[in-house]
Order: sequence, then C-alpha cells, then structure tokens
Amino acid sequence: MTVVRSKPSRIKQTAATEKSANCFGNISHQDKLYRQSLLRHVPITTDKTYAYRHRTHFNRMAVRNTDPKITNTTVHWDLPKMMVGFEFNKNAEWQSICHFFPEFILDTTPRLSISIPELSLKRDFRPVAKSDRINLTFYVIAVDMNSLSYPSVQVFAEFTTEISSHMSSPATIWTTESLPPDQMVFVIGICKMNFTKPDKDNKSHTAASCYLWSK
Repeated sequence: MTVVRSKPSRIKQTAATEKSANCFGNISHQDKLYRQSLLRHVPITTDKTYAYRHRTHFNRMAVRNTDPKITNTTVHWDLPKMMVGFEFNKNAEWQSICHFFPEFILDTTPRLSISIPELSLKRDFRPVAKSDRINLTFYVIAVDMNSLSYPSVQVFAEFTTEISSHMSSPATIWTTESLPPDQMVFVIGICKMNFTKPDKDNKSHTAASCYLWSK
C-alpha cells in the first residue's frame, strides 16, 4: 500500500514565530540599504562573502522589544559595538596586515581623538608581496537608523597618512568636532597597499577594511 502525504498549502507558524521572522526580514533589509549607502560614501574593498557576514553582525546590533502585547516587534540600535572587528575583505584582513593599535579617546564634548603611534612599514605592517607603500585612512561615520525610509550615512571626519619603505609616519593625534547626538558612530580603518609595479594579478592596490570603534 502506498501512502501519499499532501503538501500543506502554508507552513504553520505561531504569532511569535511569524513576528520574529518579519523582524529579521526588516533588519536584513535595513542592513542592505545601509551597506549600499556606506559603499557609496566610503571606498571599501569587499570580498564575495562580506554581505551575509555583515548581515549577521548587523542583526546582533539590533535590540528587539519582545513585548507580546505589541503586534510588531520594534528594534533599537543599541549595540553598535557588535560591528567592531568586522572585516570587509577576508582576502586582506586588517588584523593580519596592521600590527599596531590605534587608541580612541572620547571626551565629554563629545569629541573623538584617534591616537596613532609612529608607524614604520617594515615594523608595523605585513603587506602583501611587492607592496611598497601604504595609505592609511580612518573614516568616522555617523549613522542615523531612525531616518524615515533609508539609513542616513555621513562621513563625519576623515584622516589619512602615508607610509612607505622610505618614509615613516610620525606619532599623530587626530581630533574630530563634537560628534552628532542620537546617532551611531563608527570608525572604519582602511589600509590600502599600493604597488609601484602591478603584481602578477595586475592589481594596482589591495585594501583591508575593518570596523575599529563604535559609539
């Protein structure tokens, strides 16, 4: 005897499960919009897997209001620290290439200071083969997730220095203006390795990009 089970027309979900799924879908959509805006403002090099990896970290950043009396789950973006350490390009990771530690100091104004030690190419970096010059840039990004339809991304400040085999970078402290209130703030570091002669893959540069600090 053959028993055939009919396929249900709709997967049964509890109200809580459906609310959770809708919330995750909304967060994923916000992540996509945010990434699109971020990449328009900041020259970040990404790998092929960065989108889904970024979505995972972005989801952890969202604090959900799980009150069963509320029909739709509301989200508060209260954990920006969950983005810190995220690498945009696994093929060239900041933590593998940059062997120094910038210091981030937030005063009561609040202004953010980024303190960088003296940097030497051979001592403080491990660039890819045949790279002879590094451009180091810190982008201070202000993000408003409560914008009506689209996450607002603003490059609030940008600091750059260059290090080569013939030129080190002196110890430096960069300080921003007062940070915007009621917005998340991230520092994204980009370490761009340049080649005087293109490498075997005909690349003129390779870049590591990482979230280094958040508020």
